[in-house]
Amino acid sequence: MGSWGITMRQSDYGLDLLGSIVEAQLKKVEFSTFNVAEAIGLLRRDILDEIKRANQGCPPEKLDYYINANFPRDFTQAALLIAECLADYYRIGELIVTEYVGENCDPVDHHIKETTVTNAELKILLDELRKVQDPEHEIYQSWFEDSDCEKWLAHIRAVQQSLEKNL
Repeated sequence: MGSWGITMRQSDYGLDLLGSIVEAQLKKVEFSTFNVAEAIGLLRRDILDEIKRANQGCPPEKLDYYINANFPRDFTQAALLIAECLADYYRIGELIVTEYVGENCDPVDHHIKETTVTNAELKILLDELRKVQDPEHEIYQSWFEDSDCEKWLAHIRAVQQSLEKNL
């Protein structure tokens, strides 16, 4: 998974996804609001575009195979990232997002004080959180033999509980 921590925000892929949200969504609103529907839609499109780009020129049926094989896993990771962001917002009353700016990639923290989310979007995120807790799920399996498995599972459950309280 290219991670160096427990959360999606501590993984290479999660940071890439968050970077997409920063560029396409948060900068446009000057980091004022985290819109969950927009984030979900944006990451869905980005994931599909990346799969298509990686498999350019292959026959349509093979492209369908690659989408069916990769999209569910990648979207689940995107949903976990968004769920973590929302849980952080609920926990501390703001979402802190670090943007790297300038030639030296200096970190600038932005404090987002508002989120926009509906129960339908919360349900999407909660469904993904529940799925990864199944011991047969690919992401769960990726943690199964890791010494941090229990920490990861506790984190996922805490995110789930935070979202459920706000449903």
